[in-house]
Amino acid sequence: MRHSRRLRTAAVTLPLLLAAVGCQTAGPVERPAAKGASPTGKPVFEERLADQLSAASRATAATGSARFTATVTYGSAGGSAVERTTGVLDYAKDTARVERTVDIPRRFPEKAATEDLGRAPGATARERFAVEENDVSYRTSRGTWLRYSASGSMDFADSVSGFLEYAGETAPWGRTLAEVVRHEHPERTPEKTGDGGRRYELKVYASSASDALPDDVALHLDPGAADKVPLTVVLDKDGRLVRAEADFRPVLGVLHAKGVLTGVSSLRAQYVLDGHGRTTVPPVPAGERSEDAEQVTTTMDKLQPGACASTDTGLGSLDRVLKVPCGKDAELRVFGRARVDKTVQGDPRGVGEAAAGEKCRARFRSAPAAWTSGARPAGSYTVYGGTSISYEYTGPDSTVRGDYTCYVTLR
Repeated sequence: MRHSRRLRTAAVTLPLLLAAVGCQTAGPVERPAAKGASPTGKPVFEERLADQLSAASRATAATGSARFTATVTYGSAGGSAVERTTGVLDYAKDTARVERTVDIPRRFPEKAATEDLGRAPGATARERFAVEENDVSYRTSRGTWLRYSASGSMDFADSVSGFLEYAGETAPWGRTLAEVVRHEHPERTPEKTGDGGRRYELKVYASSASDALPDDVALHLDPGAADKVPLTVVLDKDGRLVRAEADFRPVLGVLHAKGVLTGVSSLRAQYVLDGHGRTTVPPVPAGERSEDAEQVTTTMDKLQPGACASTDTGLGSLDRVLKVPCGKDAELRVFGRARVDKTVQGDPRGVGEAAAGEKCRARFRSAPAAWTSGARPAGSYTVYGGTSISYEYTGPDSTVRGDYTCYVTLR
């Protein structure tokens, strides 16, 4: 047989219907120590033009600290969804304290909201995070911190590798345009700003700029593709990064063709820094308990039928869930499992999901009422899983395999 490939779709709740989800993430990155203002020790603007942005990243880190705001804006006919992340960075100690808000209008495209942004239209969320070197912690609604450590087991690190990228390479908090700027090489002489700084206008590969987008969107911009997006970078008179902005409108067609962010008509990312060298990262408040996320979370396939879980993990996905007793803290309850192994002639796409949906339909009808009566909406369930497709060397046959979890949403 030829190689297998995984199809990635998203979990959707439908009355007695189905959907499926897989996950694909990138591995954690190794973070270099902060260095001087430039590789040669010269002022940033005296470096070769191609080296000035990497030198600016070093000069920014050399200040020791800063405040930042990172914004991703998704425009649509139904209004703009905005993800805004603010926080303080300590480059010297490699720490950060961060708050993220997500606001999605009620008329925002439902598929883009639920499948790509992980939120329902009309949702408003506020989340808090802390970074300590390679560890990223999330504060749950219960007031405890879930600590995701890159030093955990390989299976655990793989399952949350996208989340661990919040421990950035260029700055203590990652997945912002700071990660993009550091690796770009200007070719056009920058414009001098009124305060003695510089403004650079570049065209950069979309797959590189996608480091500033949520992982579930970024993974659809293929490395090696020729698509480029405009990037503007502004440095202050000392060569430190103060603003960067990328316009992803040129690649929306690529995303739409893959069924991603459909209905979204504009997509922009922005990053603003200030308070260079004058910012203090506060400690996690005394008395707030920290838990090892590897110990208190699990994957969906490990939940037994009848078990409950919470999605209050900071991951924004079902990659891992919190094991909780069935009750007020539970957000979902598993009522069955479905395995698919089918030989298919013709197009195999969607076959695994359809077969899993039929099996979960049967599980739903036969499950104890206590497991399904709390479903929201009533009478609905969701299928979570992934499909792999293997093709025969000869002939039209393919094999579709997948393991799925059947569950109801409780609130």
